Amino acid sequence: MIRILALAALLALAPFVHGRSADVAKVEAAFTPGDDISDLIAQRIARSRESVRMQAYLFTDRHIAGALYAAMRRGVKVEIVADAAQQQAGGLPLLEPLHRAGARVYLNTSHAASHNKIVIVDGTTVITGSYNFTQAAQSRNAENVVVISGNRAITGRFVDNFEYHRSQSSPWP
Repeated sequence: MIRILALAALLALAPFVHGRSADVAKVEAAFTPGDDISDLIAQRIARSRESVRMQAYLFTDRHIAGALYAAMRRGVKVEIVADAAQQQAGGLPLLEPLHRAGARVYLNTSHAASHNKIVIVDGTTVITGSYNFTQAAQSRNAENVVVISGNRAITGRFVDNFEYHRSQSSPWP
């Protein structure tokens, strides 16, 4: 019993390492079928104030694209890193119009598949999971996303990884 209490006390103090409080992440999960993941993503983009960074393997969801257009009209910087092979195969038809509207679009050829499916909003919220940004993912597939916010260390890792993949990609032709 003393070991359990000692462990509980240690876990309670764990966020206070070296005299400072660690960020506690807020984590949410959503699943298809059932949850409206497309709307969840669009709502998070609608809250953006500074930047939206997206990594996409497939992208055909017009609702999410509409949220990106609206964000750009508000002055939000939008950057997208996508799989070059999927672009050539027609799986990313929304990239060209987003690029024309002002999004910075990059195509990745550095990997067999640039398979990340991530949205980073203002460097503070990360949306990631199996969910491709497609109508099929919302209406026909079994998919998931996890939304992580409030933890600078975690979101920083995703931002750093985004920057790495962007540096390995070519700007839109």
